[in-house]
Amino acid sequence: MRRAWWCFALFVPSFVGAFVTGEGLLALLGHGGEQTVPVRIALLAGVPALIVFAAPAALIGHLGRRAVRNGHPEGREPVVVALVVAGAFVLVNLLQLALVTALG
Repeated sequence: MRRAWWCFALFVPSFVGAFVTGEGLLALLGHGGEQTVPVRIALLAGVPALIVFAAPAALIGHLGRRAVRNGHPEGREPVVVALVVAGAFVLVNLLQLALVTALG
């Protein structure tokens, strides 16, 4: 279970990796540095970036479930926190995309 909690440190490099992935894909698609990007292009670059950010949550989920199987029911706690962190990041990015699309 301690490993699951320690894996939260992986969110820092995954945040950087998500940023590099998203911006790199935007540049490869010819939209680097623009203020407004078409929704389709934003999703093409954003979905892989969100997956990169959420990768530690998958590892934490695996370790937490393993702790529960080994008789430590408190192993669910890091899983719930990881899902909240990853879910909040996804929701904030989707909300930003929706606002930019609605407001032009």
